[in-house]
Formats: sequence, C-alpha cells, structure tokens
Amino acid sequence: MDNLEAKIDTFIRDKLFSLIQENAVRIKKTTTRFTQQNKKNTLDHWQVLYNSYDKVFRAMPREILRVEREVRLKFVSRVSEDRVVKLKTLINAEAELLFLKMTKEYQPQFERLGHGAEFKERIEKSRIKLSETLDKNIQKCLDAVNGDTVQAKKATVEDLIQLYNVKETTLHEINIIAPLQSINAALAKVNGDAGLVEILENLQDGFRYLFQDIQKNRSSDVESMESRKKLKMEVARDTMTVREIVVNSQPFLEQLALPEEKRNSEVIRKSWTIFFEVLEGRGGRWEAVIPNFKPLYEFMCGKEG
Repeated sequence: MDNLEAKIDTFIRDKLFSLIQENAVRIKKTTTRFTQQNKKNTLDHWQVLYNSYDKVFRAMPREILRVEREVRLKFVSRVSEDRVVKLKTLINAEAELLFLKMTKEYQPQFERLGHGAEFKERIEKSRIKLSETLDKNIQKCLDAVNGDTVQAKKATVEDLIQLYNVKETTLHEINIIAPLQSINAALAKVNGDAGLVEILENLQDGFRYLFQDIQKNRSSDVESMESRKKLKMEVARDTMTVREIVVNSQPFLEQLALPEEKRNSEVIRKSWTIFFEVLEGRGGRWEAVIPNFKPLYEFMCGKEG
C-alpha cells in the first residue's frame, strides 16, 4: 500500500493527541477536586497529578506500538530497522517534552513541601520504566508483524487485489481486508485436497462476481439529485450486503480447514443457513451466484452428516 508509514504516522499522532488530551482532562478534574477540598497546595495533590502523567508514560509505548502492529498486520507489512529507530525516537521525544513540562511545573511544588528528592527519584524511575515498556512493546510488535508464520500465511492487499480482481478502494469501502485474509488463510490449509480444487475455485469466482457487480453499479452519471440520492443508498445497501456475505463465509471455511473429526456440525449448518439467507436477500439480486457456493455447502454437509 502506498505511503503506508505516512498513514500509520497519522494514526499515531491522533493516538498521542488523545492520550495527552485525556491527561489534561484528568488533571483539570483532579485540581478542581483538591481545590474544592481546600487541599490544592498539599503533597497529595501534586502526587496525584504526577501519577496522571505516569499513566501517560505507561500507555504511550503500548498504544503507539499497538497502532503500528495492527495496521501492519492488516496490510502484511514488515517493520524495518529504520522504522524501529524512528518509533523509538518519536516516543522518547514526546515523552521528554512531558518530562520537561512536569519538571517545570511540579518540581518547585515538591521542593516547597520538602520532597524535592522524592520528585527527582520518581522522575528517574519513570524514565527507566518508560524505556523498559518501550523495548518490551517494540519486541512484541516485531514478533507479531515480522514473524515467519504471519508473513507466510497472510495475504497482502496487493495479493487480494490480484486474486479477486477488485479495486483497493472497494476493499476499503466494504471493509473486508481482514475477513478476506482470514478466508485465504483457511483456504490455504485445505489447498492440498485435490477434490476441493474446483469447488474452491468456484467459491472464489463467486466473490469476484460480487465485487465486480458492485463496482460496475457505482456510476454517478445521473442527472437529478433524487436519482443520485437513490443511487447512493443502493450502493450503501450493496456494500453492506456484500460485506455480510464475505464475513458470514468465514465460519464455515474455518470449519473446513479443521480435521474432519473436529468440525462442528451445528456451526457449519448455522453458518451456511445465514449465508444463503443473505445471498438470497435483496430481491434475489445475487441468486445467480449461489451455484458458485453451493458445491462447497454440499461437500461440507455431506462430510459432516
């Protein structure tokens, strides 16, 4: 995906802003409470404020690296050494700004109350803890994203575009990247079964038909506002329905990937029932594609009973 890191950086900035705003709200509420209790200038007040910042230091590496991990897993994109350096630099720089802000505002208050040494000791402990938490979450991100198993099994967005002959914008609009990746992972597990080759090809042809159908029905070349509004509503319904079809195909494909003796017949039948109800909906809009999916249904139900 083009400019993936730039997009991740945007999400990270949003997360940082959120963490800092949450801290500001906590501090304001805390100060108001202590002021109302006539305890604004007490050690307890400044310790609670420090604890609020400490919460940010604990959350910052965890939340930022979670953003990095989740986006890269979705798009099957490895974390480079340069990226690790950039992430560490970013987090340390943002944390340092907060440390400086705290030191400027809170150290004089701790010293005034005779606890200046305690403040310096807490600052040092917070820095060490931040460093440890950062290293831990960096490694967690690397293990999750760069692991050989993940990289080998998960289809990239480019893989999905090629495999299903679908536009990237469509994948995002329907929000089916993760479901399709799960489906492909399940299909990969049963790819060695010669008896399923044609059945699975038919199933994938069915998905291609659905994607192509909603893409070709998105023309905005309509004259009246009423017609454009109607078209927009139809596109939204089509998008939701196709997403529902894709998502509801996951359970029975995951069951298919299991050894025959471990399959759950109740899950299989229930999943297929929901699947066909959706496919037959919308006035039979996509009934023509049912033959692409029915052979797999017959194969599985025959196998399990």
